[in-house]
Amino acid sequence: MNVDKTGNSPHVHTYPKTVKVQQVKPATPGSSEDHVQISSQAQELYNKSAKDAIRQEKVQALKHQIETGTFQVDSKRIAQDLTNFWLGKQGDNQ
Repeated sequence: MNVDKTGNSPHVHTYPKTVKVQQVKPATPGSSEDHVQISSQAQELYNKSAKDAIRQEKVQALKHQIETGTFQVDSKRIAQDLTNFWLGKQGDNQ
């Protein structure tokens, strides 16, 4: 077996390495500010979580009133809200 003839092999090729050099522009002084944009979907989720926290506070307050026996039913408001519901009116429910 003769190993000395590696220079005659057609499968061995040498390729010159080329390196591309790019010029880097220096940063301009006024362009270092970062900007953040929040999507409308993210804003809706944030607002929903804030509303849920307020709703939880109301629920806890009502539970406390019911447990202590201080909760009072406003029958006139219930009647008005039921009437508005059945007539399809949108009113203030607060």
